[in-house]
Amino acid sequence: MLKTTTLVAALAIAAPALAQALAPDRERTHDEPELIAPPNFQEHVVPVEADSGMVFAPADADGLVTVYAVEAGEPGAPWVRLRFDEVILSGAAGTPMGSMLAITSLADGAVQYLDAVSIKQWNLHTAYFNGDTVRVELLAAPGAGASRVRISAVIAGPVLEGEPRSLCGGVDDRVLSSDPRAGRIMPIGCTAWLFNDRSNCLITAGHCGPATNQVIQFNVPLSTAGGSPVAPPPEDQYPVDPASIQTNGGGGVGNDWSTFGVFDNSNTGLSPLAAQGDSYTLASEAPPVAGQTITVSGYGSTTSPVPATWYLVQKTHSGPYVFNDGATIRYAMDTTGGNSGSAVLDESTGLVIGIHTHAGCDSVGGNQGTNISHAALQTALANPQGVCVPPGISFDYPLGLPASVDPDGSTILRVAMSADEGLSVDASAAVLHIVTKSGETLVPLAQVSPGVFEGAFPPADCGDTVSYYVSGDDTDGGTYNDPRPAPAQLYSTYAATAISVAADFDFETAPGWSVVNDPTLTTGAWAIAVPAGHGRGDPSSDFDGSGRCYVTDNSVNADIDGGPTTLTSPAFDLSGATDPIMSFAAWFSNSAADADRLTIELSPDGAAWSLVESIPSQGDAWFERSYRVADHIALGAGVRVRFSVGDVPNNSVLEAALDAFSIFDVVCDAGCNPSDLAEPFGVLDFSDVTAFLTAFGASDPAADLAVPFGVFDFSDVIAFLDAFTNGCP
Repeated sequence: MLKTTTLVAALAIAAPALAQALAPDRERTHDEPELIAPPNFQEHVVPVEADSGMVFAPADADGLVTVYAVEAGEPGAPWVRLRFDEVILSGAAGTPMGSMLAITSLADGAVQYLDAVSIKQWNLHTAYFNGDTVRVELLAAPGAGASRVRISAVIAGPVLEGEPRSLCGGVDDRVLSSDPRAGRIMPIGCTAWLFNDRSNCLITAGHCGPATNQVIQFNVPLSTAGGSPVAPPPEDQYPVDPASIQTNGGGGVGNDWSTFGVFDNSNTGLSPLAAQGDSYTLASEAPPVAGQTITVSGYGSTTSPVPATWYLVQKTHSGPYVFNDGATIRYAMDTTGGNSGSAVLDESTGLVIGIHTHAGCDSVGGNQGTNISHAALQTALANPQGVCVPPGISFDYPLGLPASVDPDGSTILRVAMSADEGLSVDASAAVLHIVTKSGETLVPLAQVSPGVFEGAFPPADCGDTVSYYVSGDDTDGGTYNDPRPAPAQLYSTYAATAISVAADFDFETAPGWSVVNDPTLTTGAWAIAVPAGHGRGDPSSDFDGSGRCYVTDNSVNADIDGGPTTLTSPAFDLSGATDPIMSFAAWFSNSAADADRLTIELSPDGAAWSLVESIPSQGDAWFERSYRVADHIALGAGVRVRFSVGDVPNNSVLEAALDAFSIFDVVCDAGCNPSDLAEPFGVLDFSDVTAFLTAFGASDPAADLAVPFGVFDFSDVIAFLDAFTNGCP
């Protein structure tokens, strides 16, 4: 394994000087504005030569396996990202045909996943990672074809200070904030923000860019004690779509704007709006000055005596609205370099009235921005480009997405499509795309009522993963997919006659689960609770929305000290299971980059234990895991799982949580007729009646036994009773 640690060359990349910066204490006239220049980042590029060559997964591999791994970094750097010369990946990540990259920070365990589509969206770059080294793994599945990765450079910190300031008064009165609508542009260090419920589109200042290879970061954590910016997890980072950028590049006071879009996150598949849950609303124009209070929230720089940990993290300040000439607006509150591009919010209406761009706090005025009614900006917003173009067709599934599809090809998918105003759905172009290990199959969907389409999943081998997406056209020739990033992201299920659930816990209660604590544990024992979110890296809510979950203590100023504390499940009978999958959501936050881990183990009998995974800190966020049980232990009647975590030595703030635990198995026994809906298959009894009534009440296709299909009525009941009376052969 190659580890690149030697600095070969350094290249200083400074933000462009867009205007003369004036000293903060020099009084300016409004004819001599100060540009709020972005922070002067100094990042250096370290050439790297790491090449996997053409590699393949073994033919007998079971799913994705690591076919190449390498570590790369720059010693002592506060953060790094990678640049690739070549990446060859096949298929779509997460499917039986796919290959993908997994990049992991050795400092905090943050992971970014990139497939054949998203690596292009990131323009052969990665997200920003905390620490000085990352591990790159090339994962492939049997039959995926040849894959290759060539790393050409490490882009590394540090980040320097020295930006101009524009404080209205002698004291920086900004306070920390966490507005989910505003993000940080890296590496330039400006602010951008979501608006008008557009899923992927943002606004910023023209002199901020953005540009290819820049990244938008949300939920930015505090900087280090030395003032180096800390990256959020890859789940909160989004690459800029170059095709979406519309900007004037910064034309001076009152004429400085940019709008652009970012691709969906490569880990979560979510747009920034879906992930952040909120956006600003634009005013039609900035109102006349009438005593309004104005607020600006953004990622401004800091100097002493403001704590260095506040450097380039989100802060907010409010002040009076003082000027509007139709192009330029002014307001008297504190901003600094890095605030450029921030939304200027009128507190009286809750609407954005401009884009913050320039300094100017003097005896007669305030800091300055571009009026939101700027004609060229409004033209750009009315004519979005690239990923900013909104979806023309929306998709809905009246019967839901199937938990499994019948191997005999009888499972029906029903899709409702609706077009945006001015468009119509092309009834002849709806398609279900099926991806299995055998390849891709296109299933035309038939319109059964206006805007509603149906089609059957084709036959598949029981136990196979079936991945799929739906596409539809509008009558103007536009094509739209669901999920939107398809085929880079797909829906997935299993080919099975049923899904058998061996365990399902939302941890409102947990019968059979037990906790054992090492004598050295002083605080942090596992317990069921409603998470309180005390701000020490612990969750503020559970994962599945039921209310409770397992947490390690739930008290103020209490984390895991000593230990470990071990949470053990009851015994699960998997002796008759085919291929059981264990899944759960977990939380593990560690304030220090040390050896403490959340450890998951499986046992066939409660005596001998096998390590499943030892998970480093995943930051302050829930994450999900799933494992094939048979990959780790023999299946039997006494299978148990346990979760252990401890702070040894006691040198960090450590918090863990567990929720939404389940074990399920695919069932491949075929029923003897349509009424044979429950185990044991081949026997018709009251369990089949119960299964039918449950399916009928839920409008499940399993109970849709008679024409007209898609309608659940008494004819389905008669069809079930006839089949049940006929019995099994």
